[in-house]
Amino acid sequence: MARWIALGSAVLGAMLVLACAHAGFVPQPTVLDVERVQPADPGLSLEEMQAGRSIYLQRCSSCHAVHGPGEYRGDQWPDLIARMQREKKIKLPEHDRELMVRYLIAFSSTAPKSPDAGVGGSGAVPGSSEHAAAR
Repeated sequence: MARWIALGSAVLGAMLVLACAHAGFVPQPTVLDVERVQPADPGLSLEEMQAGRSIYLQRCSSCHAVHGPGEYRGDQWPDLIARMQREKKIKLPEHDRELMVRYLIAFSSTAPKSPDAGVGGSGAVPGSSEHAAAR
């Protein structure tokens, strides 16, 4: 019996790890994220980032599975959101759209990385092609 419980826990844990590692992972912002993006987006607060995430999850997941912010470059998100609004005739208050876009850009593939991310602060994983190109 104990073996079945342990096996079930291991399977559940593995599923949780895979779910979090999925490309559609939408990170919860922290104070460290606010500090990380301050040079690129001065004045962006933790509350604004949290609101942007909430708006993104509420509005976009009602029609389709959400994309992880890191799936696109920061310069792609504004056009993607505008296209969804136009094509699907989504009414979104400008303030909400701005908060959502700022959140998505803050976690995009081109967002500033924390200084301690990866080797030498580059955010690259040793052995990856990105790491080789950064050297």
